[in-house]
Amino acid sequence: MSGQGQDMGYSANRQNHSLLADDQILPALLLHEVLEASDVGMFVLDADRKIVAWNRWLEVVSGVSFAAAAGKKMDRLFPELAGSRLQAVVKTALEQGMPGVLSQKFHPHILPLYKTPDDRAADIRISQMIKVKPLTLESRFCLVQIFDVTSAVSRDQMLREQTIQLRERELRTRAMLSSIADAVIATDKAGRVEFINLVAEGMIGYSGDLAQGKPLDEVFRVYEECEGSGSVDPQQVYLPLQKLITTSSKGLMLKHRDGLCFPIEKSLANVRDEHGEMQGMVIVFRDVSRSRKLAAQLSWQASHDALTGLYNRIAFDSQLGRLLELASHEQTEHGLLYLDLDRFKVVNDTCGHIAGDELLRQITTVIKQSIRGNDILARLGGDEFGILLGNCPINAAEKIANQVRLSIQDFRFAWGDKYFNLGVSIGLVSINHESEGVEQILSLADTACYAAKDAGRNQVHVYRPDESVAAQRHGEVRWVTRIRSALEDDRFVLYVQPIRPTAVKADGEEHLEVLIRMLDESGDLVMPGAFIPAAERYDLMPAIDRWVVRRITALIDLHRETFFTRKTRFFINLSGSSLNGDETLDCILEQLGRLDLDQSMLCFEVTEMAAIANLSSAEHFIRTLQNYGCEFALDDFGSGLSSFSYLKHLPVDYLKIDGAFVKDMADDPIDYSMVEAINNIGHIMGLRTIAEFVETDEILEKLQAIGVDYAQGYGIRSPFPLDELLKEKGERQKAKGKRLKVAVPPGKSNAVATAVGG
Repeated sequence: MSGQGQDMGYSANRQNHSLLADDQILPALLLHEVLEASDVGMFVLDADRKIVAWNRWLEVVSGVSFAAAAGKKMDRLFPELAGSRLQAVVKTALEQGMPGVLSQKFHPHILPLYKTPDDRAADIRISQMIKVKPLTLESRFCLVQIFDVTSAVSRDQMLREQTIQLRERELRTRAMLSSIADAVIATDKAGRVEFINLVAEGMIGYSGDLAQGKPLDEVFRVYEECEGSGSVDPQQVYLPLQKLITTSSKGLMLKHRDGLCFPIEKSLANVRDEHGEMQGMVIVFRDVSRSRKLAAQLSWQASHDALTGLYNRIAFDSQLGRLLELASHEQTEHGLLYLDLDRFKVVNDTCGHIAGDELLRQITTVIKQSIRGNDILARLGGDEFGILLGNCPINAAEKIANQVRLSIQDFRFAWGDKYFNLGVSIGLVSINHESEGVEQILSLADTACYAAKDAGRNQVHVYRPDESVAAQRHGEVRWVTRIRSALEDDRFVLYVQPIRPTAVKADGEEHLEVLIRMLDESGDLVMPGAFIPAAERYDLMPAIDRWVVRRITALIDLHRETFFTRKTRFFINLSGSSLNGDETLDCILEQLGRLDLDQSMLCFEVTEMAAIANLSSAEHFIRTLQNYGCEFALDDFGSGLSSFSYLKHLPVDYLKIDGAFVKDMADDPIDYSMVEAINNIGHIMGLRTIAEFVETDEILEKLQAIGVDYAQGYGIRSPFPLDELLKEKGERQKAKGKRLKVAVPPGKSNAVATAVGG
């Protein structure tokens, strides 16, 4: 249609040209060709608003030939133009001779013009600017020019979009910098502040508006710290910008607008454009007061005992090493006292760990008052202390040791309505140029301390190089004899301590940890802390473990229809030695087969350290008994350095959280976090968790909040004889109207011994 229209239009024009004089034909033809060759759309309207000219550009983009357009009004050709602004402008041009312009911005896509057929199909119109000009010849005409401004509009649109994107990016960047925890200041290339986030405002004391445009070093005043003291030399001038750029992040102090100084760490980055030219810089900094304090706290905790505030074993060993070097190089003599409190276990077991902790704190004060100001006192273990006496010959050291012993002997510890007298056994070793090393000195001091205990306790024993090993270990051998005698004569007594759910349950479950005591030849009760170390050293623990297993399994068999149900579970401690051999495992399997027990009533406890030391044996032991239905608990979990890494290798059912974390968790956020972490790991692995050393309601409430499953400790109930448990159950059954018949063979006072007939 377009080509045909062009031919028709051209022929008509040629006919019109024939009417012109010869000297007018050439200009008219040129004018026609210019009109046709133009990259601008043009058409002419006569006074009746009918189209009298229509160039080739319009034919292409409108799809309407000149022949189809000629003699028609615009709104006939394009009905959508009826009543349009273009109609009004044309009318004004024809009637009043006034030109007009219609822009794409305010009158978009007035005419249905398209660059390609695809655009037409998708109705993507050319962006247009339209100029209407009046023409006055023999009569009034108007010229309508249509300019394709699509490219310009696209460029404008792209620039607008880029501007919007840049603005949005800037807003996002500002929002991000405003929301991060670090302080941020951005400057221009002259070092003047352009942006400052809220954190930085608080740290420097300037608002963003006030800081805007100021030189950086005027609002960000940084000084070099005085040798890690956390203070600034009053005479010091703040660091100028150039020095601030090159100065290390460490050891910097920032001064707030009100004069307060605090340590910071900073990082600085230059902002460059696409040509690599620096346009400014960004400084990110943070207040490190809290992290420094935490680091100092962690450093202190690494070298000190949290309970007493004394040096711990690690720091003590380090100080001992220093004295050994002095003795070697300067031929000086020093002394080491190794203290082991007598009767501490009695206080701990009678009154609970809180009382034991308080006793240790008070004893620390007593010892400090008995030694010199420059002597080094450390807590080496549960109730063991070490004292380093610098530049102190052996005779002077012995006098100090006796002063300490007498001070502790005269001390009386009160807890509630109970009073306790204590003693201390002290081993003294000389540190001189002949001393070999830290381990050797400590071993000798331990030996001397043991000799003091064996000699009757509450004594000072000075180690002599000529002392025989047999004499040093004579006390241990005596304990071995006593333990074997107690095993032969059934002079062990079982105690129990309840393990209660932290949440209220009505399902009747009952968990009890089985504990052991020994009766000496006089019938007096001996606490486990007195005989267990010797039993472990001389491999007697497996025999004790088997004794306990036989008693408990026989007890369950005897009373399972009366006192105990399937919801009762006995937690029986096993030593590391029992995990290594087959004898204890065979004993347990024999009892399970012989007595036809409900194996789920037995839960065996192994300490974390024992399990790790015998990992493969422990795993075999545990899996074997689990196949029979027994359960296992990992005791003192968290005490080792690699607790979590080993846990996945041990198929236990319960985690008993080390009481060292539990007892102070109400006041110590680190201990609280440790308990929470262990509990979470346990639950993720499908294990039930038990907190030990629960001695106050406050601790219990925190355990409930964390979600620990069970609690055990003096705050729940202190250990009590198994006889007493059976008696209580018998009385409850009696109160319910049930008559029970419990056989008690003559000569057996212990219920467990009764249960197996001796």
